[in-house]
Amino acid sequence: MATSNCKYDWFQTETHVTLTILRRGVALEACKALLDPERNTLTITVEGDAIWGGTLAAPVDSSKFVVKCTPAKVEISMPKTTTGRWPALVQVEDAPAASSQAPKKNWDAIEKEAEREEEEATGEAAVDKMFKNIYSNANDDVRRAMMKSYSESNGTVLSTNWDEISKQKTETKPPDSMEFKKWE
Repeated sequence: MATSNCKYDWFQTETHVTLTILRRGVALEACKALLDPERNTLTITVEGDAIWGGTLAAPVDSSKFVVKCTPAKVEISMPKTTTGRWPALVQVEDAPAASSQAPKKNWDAIEKEAEREEEEATGEAAVDKMFKNIYSNANDDVRRAMMKSYSESNGTVLSTNWDEISKQKTETKPPDSMEFKKWE
């Protein structure tokens, strides 16, 4: 991570990296670029005050540094020791490695919770559960009777007696205080 008390920018070619620090009125004699080749850290100082510092992403050749000072900026051109593109000017601090494993789930506990919620069902959910249980545990005749009675009565009758339902068409029987209207 770079530390700077001035605005800076950088660009690169295959062979060079150029760091531009925006700082007005810096004399060439007052500006120093210090590279520690062992740690690959670069520090730019002006009259003893560090204006930029960081660990470079890859090694550079310190013997061929070019430092330019203009009235508005300090520019440091550094030749790369190996050609190629850098992903960033400075090394990105290693973030803690993300675990390759997803958090473990206790599926037994999740199943028990789902069963408990199912048992506690009230109102329409309880009625739906009851009909689902009847249908899923029934034989083919009971299932056939339930489907035929429900569809022929427009959803007003549900019977499980196939012997009775198979002989005739099931009539629509709306609940008390309601009237059935056929829409055409």
